Amino acid sequence: MTTNSGKRQVRHLHADTATVRPGGRTARVGQAVIDATIAELGEVGYAALRIDSVAERAGVNKTTIYRRWGDKAGLVATAFIERQSESAPPPDTGDLREDLLLHLGEIREVLYTPWITALVQEVGPRTSEKNDVREVLDRIWPERFRLSRTIFVRAVERGDLPADADPDFLLEALAGPLYFRWLMLGRPLGDDFLEKTADLVLHGARPDSGEAAS
Repeated sequence: MTTNSGKRQVRHLHADTATVRPGGRTARVGQAVIDATIAELGEVGYAALRIDSVAERAGVNKTTIYRRWGDKAGLVATAFIERQSESAPPPDTGDLREDLLLHLGEIREVLYTPWITALVQEVGPRTSEKNDVREVLDRIWPERFRLSRTIFVRAVERGDLPADADPDFLLEALAGPLYFRWLMLGRPLGDDFLEKTADLVLHGARPDSGEAAS
């Protein structure tokens, strides 16, 4: 269940990301802190991240961070929002297999980003210690998921997939193998693996075609 403090924190985060972008000292300080947060996450992970270390790296007073982002969870979630907002929209080449390969390549790039991998691995299952940042991230992931599923929605509209195809299930089937292979097994995500994953999903989504994607 999401707490009232979590809800207030989410509203604050969205308001803050709107004020980070304009020019001036506020923007420079905000960018320095976000950059420092990401650098610290990549080096020590979420559990070991300390506001004092972020402040020192960013060259600001720690009270500035507490005043603007509230706590560690708010700071990390803002960093995640900022970087996610820089992501490109889902590819639309007009060819479903090519769209899937491009999207898988984007997922691979995200997973190969040390601080994101560390954050995803550490946050993991809900615990009382990690529930703060989970409450915020639970509001970030669905938006990216909503955007990504449009790849399959467009394919249905073009007639490339059956009308009863489930975009949500297909997206989970597409992305899941990469998360499992990289985060759980620690195995590389080579181009051949991406192609096999795309073809497997396409074959399953076209049960009557009897063939993988062309």
